[in-house]
Amino acid sequence: MAQTIDMDAIRKLTPAQRIALIEQIWDTLAEENAEMPVSETAKAEMERRAKELRENPESGLDHEEVVQWLRSKKWR
Repeated sequence: MAQTIDMDAIRKLTPAQRIALIEQIWDTLAEENAEMPVSETAKAEMERRAKELRENPESGLDHEEVVQWLRSKKWR
């Protein structure tokens, strides 16, 4: 079932509205338990980061540190 997407209408949305639309689309994938393909490059990068964290645990940030870091940023 092919569907068309009105890209002109999407471009007229504010950035916040477009992000909300993206979130809604993303949520439909979770609702369907859609299997998300992961590239070999992404898998290798995740493994590299996991290995780095195992070998050097103090290099990572815990949840609170991540939240504090995000809150310190000036998002525009």
